[in-house]
Amino acid sequence: MTGDFPSGSTIYFAEWIPVSLTYNYQTTIMFSTVLFSGLSIIGAIIYFIRYKYKKQLNIITSADQAREILKSDQYVRHISNAWLINTLSIVNPFTIHDKSLLKTFKNRVILILANWYKEDKYEELVFVIGKRIDYHIPLLQLNNRKLCLSKLVKQVTLDSFLTGVLNVNANDDLLTELPDLIIHLWKNRDDKKAQTRLKELFVNNNDQFTQSEIWQQIQTILSNHSSAISNMGINDFDEKISNPLNIIVPGWETMWRVVFYSLLELLRHPKLLEELSLQLNDQSTSSQNCLLLECIIKETLRLYPPTKNIYRTHIETGEEVRIDIQHIHHNKSAWGSDACTFRPDRFQEKLTDEQQKHYLPFSISCPARHKFAYIFAGAIITELIKYCPTFTIAEESMLPSTDKLLDVTRNSYNDLLILV
Repeated sequence: MTGDFPSGSTIYFAEWIPVSLTYNYQTTIMFSTVLFSGLSIIGAIIYFIRYKYKKQLNIITSADQAREILKSDQYVRHISNAWLINTLSIVNPFTIHDKSLLKTFKNRVILILANWYKEDKYEELVFVIGKRIDYHIPLLQLNNRKLCLSKLVKQVTLDSFLTGVLNVNANDDLLTELPDLIIHLWKNRDDKKAQTRLKELFVNNNDQFTQSEIWQQIQTILSNHSSAISNMGINDFDEKISNPLNIIVPGWETMWRVVFYSLLELLRHPKLLEELSLQLNDQSTSSQNCLLLECIIKETLRLYPPTKNIYRTHIETGEEVRIDIQHIHHNKSAWGSDACTFRPDRFQEKLTDEQQKHYLPFSISCPARHKFAYIFAGAIITELIKYCPTFTIAEESMLPSTDKLLDVTRNSYNDLLILV
């Protein structure tokens, strides 16, 4: 190639490139520039769409707006509940959006729970709860009179619900393992080993559940709405319908937390515990007519609602909302400057209209919200206090000072020991 140029000439690279190659090079540069610009625009559009989608998760802190959404037919349960189907095999109105299923399920549960409003059924329930406490405390108690409060509450609440409400006499394996398994899977949703163990527990107790008339009624309702369930493309259809967690989770999960946090607050307020113990030991007072106990439970539900957030999705716009129940319950304009302070006496008088609007511990549709939740939780608290009227926190355990709210994350105070 050197023979093509005179000796001593200054040759520039661009001059040496053939015209066709120069054209191709320039075209490539232009194409790359356009492509880069196009990708940048696409990236910006994708970012905008994602940002807009994220913005669609609206946080609702207004009590009026929350109630309007919860009553509306335009909002359905959020897809976040779908994990209950995949992990716990639950196919009840908590996970399946179907108006007929919700109405039928709710009405049946209301009729079932109404039985315990009768004096004789209530006394029967209290008797069962007392027996279950007598059974569990010696099993859990250590040599030094100490026991784990959370284990006691979880097991007694579960056993009382199964025995007293469903008439199911489950074996000890289920009573001791099921509470921790459910809570474990709430956090570790892909743990197949835990899911397998969960199924084993119910297989081993299948005969006990089969004999439960109430559970059979619930199963029938689910079976009669099989089309709504199958429309969601759910696998293992029959297995999920026959899963007792369809009634255990709504009946137990909320109740044990109400009992647990009520007892934690009583431990932080020993004078209040002493006063309650005196009232409950009065023969003329029961958990059903003890105003102080009712106020304690209501204040616990206000400060520590079992469901802190409720998620809904608009069926037409796709808008997703998170109703912040805890924020609504702690609203100072409704509850006063001490809204974040445990003060049960605020419920001794009739609530103002604003306070009633700002009280949603069981949403607006839970069948237990009117009476049963207070009866059931109150009976367990009463029988526990009667069994050990002077229970205190063990010296190696600790709770926050009363000027701070308790931690409501799952497994909080899981290792707290009490002396009985």
